[in-house]
Amino acid sequence: MLVSSILYTLYFTLIIMPKVFRKTKIVCTIGPATLEFSMMKRLAKAGMDVVRLNMSHGVHEEKLQQIKNARKIAEQLGKSIAVFADLQGPKLRLGTLDGIKVLKKGETIKLSSEPQHPSEIPMQFDLSPFIKPKHSLYLNDGLIKVKVTSVHGKVITGKVLNNGGISSHKGVNVPDTNLGYAGFTIKDEADAIFALNAGVDYIALSFVQTAKDIEPLQKLIDKHNPKVKIIAKIEKKEAIKNLESIIKKASIIMVARGDLAIETDNAQVPIYQEKIINLCRQYRKPVIVATQMLESMTENPRPTRAEVSDVANAVLDQVDAVMLSAESASGNYPVEAVETMRNIIHSVESHPDYHHFISIKWDVLKFEDISFWAIASSAAALSERIKAKAIVVGTATGKTAKIISAFRPKARVIAITHDEITRNQLSIVWGSEPLIVRSTTNFNIFYEHVMEEIARGHNLKKGDKVVIVVGTTAGLSGTTNTIKIATV
Repeated sequence: MLVSSILYTLYFTLIIMPKVFRKTKIVCTIGPATLEFSMMKRLAKAGMDVVRLNMSHGVHEEKLQQIKNARKIAEQLGKSIAVFADLQGPKLRLGTLDGIKVLKKGETIKLSSEPQHPSEIPMQFDLSPFIKPKHSLYLNDGLIKVKVTSVHGKVITGKVLNNGGISSHKGVNVPDTNLGYAGFTIKDEADAIFALNAGVDYIALSFVQTAKDIEPLQKLIDKHNPKVKIIAKIEKKEAIKNLESIIKKASIIMVARGDLAIETDNAQVPIYQEKIINLCRQYRKPVIVATQMLESMTENPRPTRAEVSDVANAVLDQVDAVMLSAESASGNYPVEAVETMRNIIHSVESHPDYHHFISIKWDVLKFEDISFWAIASSAAALSERIKAKAIVVGTATGKTAKIISAFRPKARVIAITHDEITRNQLSIVWGSEPLIVRSTTNFNIFYEHVMEEIARGHNLKKGDKVVIVVGTTAGLSGTTNTIKIATV
């Protein structure tokens, strides 16, 4: 029964779906420019695989409609689309100021979440329990550096190190400061509960510093919707120090280069990006590269050459997904930005020098996982040896498909599952083509019909090989133990 289901789904994928297959996925942030159903559908047609809902903006009713739109569009287009809610985290921003306040180098300033004097600069978050003298504090999204000299009560005193101006609600960064569990705010908790009940596939946790920071969100997930997975955003200096433990704890990692560039040395971000990608490969965790990938396309219909190179290099590094933020949320050319990203991906992936098969590091595996990983590794290696056009994976939770995808085989990874959220979650995984399984009662007739249809298709020809990976029990996680070779 399971094999017949696999064959039916394989037929659907190879015959009906488009002939051009893109392995690197595209994440689109939804915002004012793309709130309408018609615009979201255009993004999906252009190449959007994942919808990002920025919980820093908008209200729950608006987000719920966006989730419903994404599900409806996926159904209409016959494709899977993942949805994740991106939590705001601690809102490290200035409060309301009267116009622009000019700061001069050498000047002493005071900041407070509860200012008692007109000269004190208001803040929206109380940093006083966490920040210490000699810590650096950046205002206006990194443009003005302040060295903290003292903390008394809720008043933070510091010395301005360069000239600049500040205004209402500008961002504040504290790269030397560990915010601890304060990183998961009351707003984050409310937004997470809403998102879990609304049926998102992932929740992204902002300003993760240690693996323990993930625990409060995980407890909520366990209570409200245990199938939802966590995306840990790497954007703090502390996160770089604790990178390996964070990667082990989270399901997906996001390289959030915007705040990371402020929280650390800007010139080090490319190095950190490579380090994160390599560690994610080692632990077989999907990774997203985000922030300003096609930033100029918020205003212009064409990207800069540097932006094209940035996206291309991420694809060459074989990240699972690349992300659009303002480009798709509030830019003037959201659809064009997705099309541009799609075209760059196609250009790189179709180049003969692109492919790099990833070997396994057995020493990092737990003993009880070795058999499972051996099956996944063998399936990927076998597909390379016999030049298979596809690897068809039966998966209950998505784990098998993710592991096989992590080896970056040339063959397409067609992941079939009985579970809708597993299908959606696999939409963010490199090379994965997830589908809900369909079954039949007459295997022999169905098998003959499917093989005949595949032979007449344009994607496979007679004699092409397909690797099938299945378990002994359909729909039961942890039973994957069989590899089969099928010939068209």
